[in-house]
Amino acid sequence: MDEWVDGVLARARQAYGDLQHPDDGFFALALAEQPWRPVVDRLREFLTVEEWTDREDGVSFSYVLARPRRRREPAGPVWALWLSAVGPYGLLGYGAAGSELAREEVRIAPFPDGPPEQYRLFDVLLAAGVELLSAEQVELSVPEFRPFRAEPDAVPPPMFVLLFGDEDAPWRHAW
Repeated sequence: MDEWVDGVLARARQAYGDLQHPDDGFFALALAEQPWRPVVDRLREFLTVEEWTDREDGVSFSYVLARPRRRREPAGPVWALWLSAVGPYGLLGYGAAGSELAREEVRIAPFPDGPPEQYRLFDVLLAAGVELLSAEQVELSVPEFRPFRAEPDAVPPPMFVLLFGDEDAPWRHAW
């Protein structure tokens, strides 16, 4: 795990510069360049894609993905996807629409009783070089990183903040 963390921190330094005094200006460039557009376009071929990217709170592109429905068909579970502007990192969850993402809903590979579109979804992400992260990985503490609004004596942020933004792990976000 240490080697993986070292690799992530190296990419983060390339993006932010000094991690104690990070500059998130790289995200403005990413917003203009849309590096994940080809991946999202491929996902749109078989899923309904709703973008939730928030420039104020993050350094990632975020989406809610759903199977297209027929009229009068009830809404089913949805996918929540974050794609980092720091590097080729993604976080994927599958759960009830409008609910908060639960830790156990994080997916890094197809799962038993998963929806049929999961195989194509994972194929698209993996073919694009996205490294899907586990709940354990995004919860790792990153003492080297001092987020923009952090108090000097604040608890070190989790890897989620470094790679995707916001203030905490996604299990506290409604989607």
